[in-house]
Amino acid sequence: MLAERSRSLSIFRSFFLLLPILSFMSIHDAGGAVETEKKPKMYQLMWEADNVVGEIVINGFVVTALDGSSGNGSASLNPWLTGENELTVVLKKADQAEPAELVVGVSELAPGTMTSTTDRGKLFSLEIKNGDFAKSAEVSAGETFSSTLNFSGHLREAGDATEIDVLAYATKLYALFEKKDVNGILQESAVKIEDYTQAYGGQDFRSALKSYLVDDLLKNKLVKIKPAELRAVKVGPTKNIWHVFNGSDELIKTTSDDGSSSEIAVFVGRLDGKLAVVR
Repeated sequence: MLAERSRSLSIFRSFFLLLPILSFMSIHDAGGAVETEKKPKMYQLMWEADNVVGEIVINGFVVTALDGSSGNGSASLNPWLTGENELTVVLKKADQAEPAELVVGVSELAPGTMTSTTDRGKLFSLEIKNGDFAKSAEVSAGETFSSTLNFSGHLREAGDATEIDVLAYATKLYALFEKKDVNGILQESAVKIEDYTQAYGGQDFRSALKSYLVDDLLKNKLVKIKPAELRAVKVGPTKNIWHVFNGSDELIKTTSDDGSSSEIAVFVGRLDGKLAVVR
């Protein structure tokens, strides 16, 4: 059965969409030399899909939800890695009368490496062909791989929490956005900022997030939460991380005068006995 749709690490849909791009830009020291040796490798997911609906999942987090359309895409996996990783796909045909196919692959790239969006993966690739759907209406596949990046301390080893406690925490977090309390938001996002900094090579993401909040997100209208529709879904490698939703929207969503919207996905976990934003 398809896992509950967690949007897409579209999670990269807001400020964090820029992180992989920024992190692979050259950094120069005062003498002009390019510093690349300190940067972590980029673990890049690529996919080509046609007539399939379903999800691509890394370590229990949805990377992208496929909607049946034809096309290709890519996403950075860096913040979601736990040293020993599992990528899985679960699919159905969108149109039973038409052929369907998915190719998905992962590449481990050195800093500065260029790759095509149609690259099928240098570490591994998975292919689901039309004939596979003749055996079952739902098809799944997976692959494990190792990474030098390891955030298992925050993603795999989070402590137990109840949905009631998580939603109470999420309500307090939402209040910080409502009050435009930038310092409070940054404080609650400390784990996320720390991990993204490591995942993308030491960029000053605390300052970048602060700028995004002040100059962009918090200038727009915050969508009100509906307490009765708040819900949290267990995700992650050990199902101890909670993805919080406001109905069908992310917990944090803003709208602008031109009709556009921005969202920040909120993932909460219990670390050192306290709930915190982990992603």
